[in-house]
Formats: sequence, structure tokens, C-alpha cells
Amino acid sequence: MEKLYKLTDKDGYTRKGEKGETWWSEGFTVVKPKVNKPQLCSFAVVHAYRNLNLALLLNPIHASLSPLELWEADGNVVASDWGKVGCSSLTTIKKLNLPEWYTNEESRKKVQIKFAVLCAIAVLPFYEEQYPKDDRPRKAIEAANNRISSHNAAADAAYAAYAAAADAAYAAYAAAADAADAAAYAAYAAYAADSINFEILADKAVDLIVNKGE
Repeated sequence: MEKLYKLTDKDGYTRKGEKGETWWSEGFTVVKPKVNKPQLCSFAVVHAYRNLNLALLLNPIHASLSPLELWEADGNVVASDWGKVGCSSLTTIKKLNLPEWYTNEESRKKVQIKFAVLCAIAVLPFYEEQYPKDDRPRKAIEAANNRISSHNAAADAAYAAYAAAADAAYAAYAAAADAADAAAYAAYAAYAADSINFEILADKAVDLIVNKGE
């Protein structure tokens, strides 16, 4: 069993009103029937995360829970992909307090933007190797970094970071509307590089904003 993190809605539900609706509580366990080659995004697994910061940063493109609850959990991981895991069994142990960076709107936006920037930076070499004369992604990253300290620039910086990551990974998405979407889509775009450790990028974004004040 592995220590994991699970997100639910404010009432403890996942997939409320849909197929697979589940109400989670302390000590509650879900066990899935054994299947060959279990896949994420299927009913063969229960979804969770190894890193709580990453869980919150990727929520907009995964479950999109708002408001939400964060749970400590124990699970048997049978599938994983860029930070998200699928378990054959999962037990929610206890609710956790949401981290301060997330509950404070200003710091949350900054962390989300910084995470988007870090993902974009991680994948930028792949793009520039193919298109050495195209400096748009690099300029977008620089613009996002320069605006993180501005109180009124969250949307612009989010769009810039999103655009950089999307270009660098050859993705074509609609422009992100806010910092949360920008961070999540940037991480998805960065998936083009198999070596990227999203847990490290998520923790680094929090550390840069919350602990070092950048």
C-alpha cells in the first residue's frame, strides 16, 4: 500500500450524479475487480495522486471539483501517468487541511502561473530544437515570469504561460481563461517529454512562491 491523496467535492463525493458516484469518508475503502492491464480514466481503477500539490494544480482538467476536500489515503497503485495514479483498492484515511498557498487566492494564482511556466520551460528545448528561429514560446515564458509579481496580471500571465507550453509541445488548445487552466494545460502539454517529473515541478512552484516570495 502506498500513501496517496484523493480529492472529493465538499460533501465527500466523486462523480456525484454520474455513473460510479462514490461517497468517501474516514476509513472507507473501494476495491475494484482485478483486470488485465488496468488503465487510467476507466472504471477499472480508483484515481488518486502521489503529490498533494500536483493534485490541486491538475484538478481543473481532471475532476474540476470546486469547492473540494483533500484526503490522505492508502492505495494499491496499478497504473500511473504524469502524476495521476489508478488503484485497484483505495482507502480514505482522514481529511487534510488545504495548504495555505491554495486557500489564499492571490498565492494560488501565483503558484498556478509559476507551475505553468515551469512546465513550459521543461519542454521548451524540444520545441526550439525543431524551430530555432521561433522565439514566441520563450518570450511568453519571460512575460509570464515578469508579471507574476503584478496583482492585476494573473490572466495575462496565465495565457502567456499556457501559450508557451502549448507551442512547445505542438499542442493547439483554446486560450486558457484563468491561471488554474493555464497551469493544468501547461502540464498536459509538457507530457511530450517523458522525463519530466510533475511532482517536483509542482512542489518547486509552491516553494518559489510561498517560501521564497517570488
